[in-house]
Amino acid sequence: MNRRDFMRMLMATSPLLLGGCSLWQGCNVCTSLLSPTPPSPDEGRDDLGETQSQVSHTQQELSDQLLKDDRARSDYFDHDFPEDIFYTGEKLEMLTRLTHKFRGAQKHVGFGNFNLLGMDEFFQIADRASNVGALTAQEKLFLEELFYFDAKKYGFNGNKIFPGFTDAVKKSEAQKIPASGHYLKKGESLDIYNRLRKDVGESLILTSGFRAVAKQFHLFLEKGLESNGNISKASRSLAPPGYSFHGRGDFDVGKVGYGLKNFTQDFALTDEYKRLLDLGYINIRYTQSNLLGVRFEPWHIKVEV
Repeated sequence: MNRRDFMRMLMATSPLLLGGCSLWQGCNVCTSLLSPTPPSPDEGRDDLGETQSQVSHTQQELSDQLLKDDRARSDYFDHDFPEDIFYTGEKLEMLTRLTHKFRGAQKHVGFGNFNLLGMDEFFQIADRASNVGALTAQEKLFLEELFYFDAKKYGFNGNKIFPGFTDAVKKSEAQKIPASGHYLKKGESLDIYNRLRKDVGESLILTSGFRAVAKQFHLFLEKGLESNGNISKASRSLAPPGYSFHGRGDFDVGKVGYGLKNFTQDFALTDEYKRLLDLGYINIRYTQSNLLGVRFEPWHIKVEV
């Protein structure tokens, strides 16, 4: 079965129920992918048995194919897969505590300023801000291990932008964009954004820009918490800390008044997106056919440096 036929069959079949397992420091046995319901012994035993056998075979073929298809993982980014890495127990508790500390630090310095915060600055703020609290040695080690963990094990195949845990962006290179709460990197990024606003119109807005490691940690931990500890699932929507091209100049755009739908595939249906493509000089970082283990992001503008 080729990939196109597989995906068509998958869409026509009831949703796959994929079980998850933890591969992070000790893997548990994965739950079964699919558990077919046995046919009723009283009604149409022969017919139902044959139908169930066919369905079971088809579902198993689909699930086997899905596990081998990296692109399918991106298409179904919000599903749990058996090889996904989960944080459970103490690690999930640690993730939760640190997520709250990053929230507190962002509230302390302000949303916009937090975008440019390096990890050393984050630690300093945590030390003196009562709504955050100093990080323990164990919490710092957890963050450092997360930063240096091989993201390919999550299924994320992008390149690392910040090699070092305490690498920082140069704030002198950042330009604040009025009424957005975000910054852009001066030079190519800022030039492209200004050109887009002129060519597409003021209905196109900046939804995320230049950001440093602390901000990426915050976003990734939030997504991990939202995903119930499934870190692989989180990486299909957000680059792990150190891997985000936003640290090199990429930025996100959206439509005025579109809210959170700007971060869904719905944005690809807007006139703003269609006009972006028609311009001919814009590239999308994570296309529908990307093999980086990331969902399709029509809002993510790729900037070549």
